[in-house]
Amino acid sequence: MSMYFYTVKCMLLDMEDSKFCSSCGRSVEAGMQFCPQCGMVISGSAADVEFKERQEEFNKAVGMVRRNWLIFLLAIYAIPVIITTIVALVDASNIANSIWVSDEFQKWITDHGYNYTKSDIQGFITTAAGLGLASGICATVSLVLVYKRRHWVIAVATCFIAAFLCFWSFFGIIIGILVGWMLVVSRDIFEDESQEPAESEAQ
Repeated sequence: MSMYFYTVKCMLLDMEDSKFCSSCGRSVEAGMQFCPQCGMVISGSAADVEFKERQEEFNKAVGMVRRNWLIFLLAIYAIPVIITTIVALVDASNIANSIWVSDEFQKWITDHGYNYTKSDIQGFITTAAGLGLASGICATVSLVLVYKRRHWVIAVATCFIAAFLCFWSFFGIIIGILVGWMLVVSRDIFEDESQEPAESEAQ
């Protein structure tokens, strides 16, 4: 009887020392790094740990590249738009006057039968500049959140709002949609804030 228990104990020890390949299911000995049948890295082995560490480092590097591109694209849109729209708002009267006295503009409204006045032109400029300024501010908010890697949902929302507010600019719409889509698929570059309350309570 004791011999039977001894045999069972040895079998159990052998099972503990052996593993199975997660790819082909073949039994492998403890300490093996790769499956001798299919060549797959053995789960839990030193090679597997090293592979996962390098994969994580690679993913972080790719994420940083995407983050830098997002910051660059948001900046080249937001900064010029904010500067241009502020100038347009401040100098809307002079801009409207310059357009109004233009022979080409007068010919255009005459040919199309429009009854625009100089005040109408100034109103159009002010409205467009206001929408552009709001668009630039939203893009700036998104830029700051990307830089800080915080509040992914707000960053995505403000980016798409910026694109919507700039519907009068083909360039603005294209940049907004492009950056918005990049933000949608870049959730991984933002820090996970769901665990912060729990961590703060634990402290």
